[in-house]
Amino acid sequence: MTRTAPAPTRIVRAPDNPARDLARWASRRCPVHGTVLDIGAGEHASGDLGPLLQRLPYLVGTDPDHAIENNRTLDERHRLTAEELAAEHPGRYDVVLAIFVLEHVEDPDAFAQACHRLLRPGGSWFALTLNVHHYFGATAWATNRLGIQPAVLHRLKGDAAAHDHRFPTRYRLNSRHTVERVAGRAGFTDLEFRVYDAADRYAWYLPHPLKRLPSAYTSFAYRVGQPGLMGHLTFRARRP
Repeated sequence: MTRTAPAPTRIVRAPDNPARDLARWASRRCPVHGTVLDIGAGEHASGDLGPLLQRLPYLVGTDPDHAIENNRTLDERHRLTAEELAAEHPGRYDVVLAIFVLEHVEDPDAFAQACHRLLRPGGSWFALTLNVHHYFGATAWATNRLGIQPAVLHRLKGDAAAHDHRFPTRYRLNSRHTVERVAGRAGFTDLEFRVYDAADRYAWYLPHPLKRLPSAYTSFAYRVGQPGLMGHLTFRARRP
């Protein structure tokens, strides 16, 4: 039996703005005046998409949440899931973005197939999410399974964390191996990963006595140099 080579994975330095960093990567694969879909756009475009917007795209957003109706950064908005939009607009987009969306995906295969269907041939799917095998992602997964995630978040951060538990987290599409399998089944090729550990992102949630632990862990993870230890997972997959 022939084994498929694992997708290329680069360990990179944690960016100051993860969403902006993904947008910069996506901008290199977006034609000028291309059509871009931001899945989970919400009330505002997902993070800072400045580098991608320099390509002067037609920016479409989709989100089942009613907040998207107030998003004025988009050229077009839909209050739909990615799967519903794919049925209506197949093969329309040059770039599809999913920024901190994969942790909420209920059906990984259906979601990946929708992203594939939404893209034009040669188009790219870019995603940013958390690694479920990292201590932060694993804790989020466990508290969700126990049904205590909203209560824990509120206890730690109060109303400041309300956005984090507006939608339930599933963590069914949040590891390199799972993404490889699911993207492959959906028909994607040329999958590549960039991973990093962002101590400040994790420390924000912790009580004061534990604030130093993320920095110590990050130093260890980069010293060891194992991609699976990194907390943030980004990737690009191409529709052939």
